[in-house]
Amino acid sequence: MTIRDLFRRTQVRSAVAFTLIITVSVTVLFAVLIANLADGLEEGVRARIVHTRDALLAIDRRYGFDELVSVVTDEAESVRDTDSIFAVEDANGTVVAGNIRTERPFEGWRALERSHLPDIAGNGTGRDRFFALWTPVSKGMLLIGRSDREVRQARLILMRSLGWGLLATVVLGVGSGIYLARGAQKRIDSIAQTLSAVSAGALDKRVPIKLPQHDLDEVSERINAMLTQLERLVLNANQSSTDIAHDLKRPMTRLRQQLESACEAEAENPGIRQVLEHAIEEVDSIVSTFEALLNIGQLEAGDRRARFVDIDLRRVLGDASEAYAPVIEDSGFKLVWDEAQASALTIRGDHELLVQLVANLIENVIQHCPPGTSIQLALSGSQRRPILTVADNGPGIPGDEHENVFRRFYRLERERTTPGHGLGLSLVRAITDLHGATVDLTDNGPGLKVSITFPQRS
Repeated sequence: MTIRDLFRRTQVRSAVAFTLIITVSVTVLFAVLIANLADGLEEGVRARIVHTRDALLAIDRRYGFDELVSVVTDEAESVRDTDSIFAVEDANGTVVAGNIRTERPFEGWRALERSHLPDIAGNGTGRDRFFALWTPVSKGMLLIGRSDREVRQARLILMRSLGWGLLATVVLGVGSGIYLARGAQKRIDSIAQTLSAVSAGALDKRVPIKLPQHDLDEVSERINAMLTQLERLVLNANQSSTDIAHDLKRPMTRLRQQLESACEAEAENPGIRQVLEHAIEEVDSIVSTFEALLNIGQLEAGDRRARFVDIDLRRVLGDASEAYAPVIEDSGFKLVWDEAQASALTIRGDHELLVQLVANLIENVIQHCPPGTSIQLALSGSQRRPILTVADNGPGIPGDEHENVFRRFYRLERERTTPGHGLGLSLVRAITDLHGATVDLTDNGPGLKVSITFPQRS
């Protein structure tokens, strides 16, 4: 099963959609969380700056400006984490204490880049920023700032957690979807295989049901009920057709024997003998119809599939052409078949039935085409897809009748003046279905081309 096939499964699509919904939801949740947390941490940093400022202002008010300078000097020299900055300017704008000396006073809060502070640029990392605030004191200005490193570290931890969480969500979501799809696909394949077997004639096949029951088992139970009803109807129909054919074939055979006896007894009376011979021909036609019905019923039951062997389609066409060459020549038709130029294509099948298939197609041409028509037998395709064709250059069949001619007893001539019972192409369809092949009628321009496409050998 390819990736494209997987994503055609409803379970995989549902799992992917669910994964996308969860991913988007988690991403939005983390984005809001990160934003709120960052704002909270920044407020915490500013609160500590304000707390430190208030303490230094209290020293300035109680002990004077010189004491403030002394305390800031000690504080700046004792800073070990490089996350705090201090500066004190006197009334002349000269920096008299602190660990930075290049920053000029500004109003309100500002974020200062460490890389723009030469005095401490070599410490910490280049991504550091300082939330800073200038405050007036008794004889000058006081600058206090603190790094946002804690904020960035917290944001980085949350972003990494989000990344790993999203990766785990995607892996679990897609993995669970594939797992569910494979399990469900096994059930669907089981249903498809059962239906294919039933289509091939194995009417006794049923979809297996597991315990505890899956939701697809409800569908399987309905399919099994339908197949049971279908099997009963088909068997009844086939049995009825077979019984009718058998029951009518026996008296018709006895009637034929009686007519033959009467024909021999009336040998001296030409008029009665002619009537009896005509009646025998009619009886033969009826008996051949019953035999064709019985053959079609046996083929549709799939019993002959057990006799399948490897056969060469060249031999099939060769035997059919050899058997019908005299008939074709006597009827004024022309047969075209070059076995030496045909490819060697081997399939699993019944040689006798395939010869009968080709014979029926040839007889169909002889019955419905004028003398002089050319009948061409050919093989094409490849070993993976062999194609057997029987084509003619006669009047052909209208396109809207291509499917109808395979129906039992269907005749293009409504008056039914042409000899035949309308079962020849029905038998052709039954033989192709038995072999898992398809039959297609196309315009041969002029004439009709019948193509039998066989499946790849298993």
